[in-house]
Amino acid sequence: MESRFIDKLSSLKLSAKQYGILQYLDEKPNSSQKQVGDALQIDRTTMVSHIDHLEEMEYVRRTRNPNDRRSFVLTTTKLGQQKLETGRNHIENIELDVLSSLTNNEQEALKTILLKVWTDIYTKGGK
Repeated sequence: MESRFIDKLSSLKLSAKQYGILQYLDEKPNSSQKQVGDALQIDRTTMVSHIDHLEEMEYVRRTRNPNDRRSFVLTTTKLGQQKLETGRNHIENIELDVLSSLTNNEQEALKTILLKVWTDIYTKGGK
């Protein structure tokens, strides 16, 4: 599923990390680069590169933080929101295709188990 999603993201000119940044900003607009990088475990140099790309594509807007003129806050643009929605549609279609051989109950059980494993890994600080 991941490789299919990465292939779809390339048509949007996004990497998986950049899509994750857009998702984070959709949920927490006006976050700083540091906040996003810390939350998504992206080092500072790589984060700057990702934000530069997203800004160049006009998916993200970087503006001065009104509370701290030394830092910037990030928000998604209307185009960025459209790319997020397209990505969500890709995820949904890929999921439907991959899980089509399972019953609805089996699909729900699998999602519950995977979410539990993922949550366990990330609450213990792993990757």
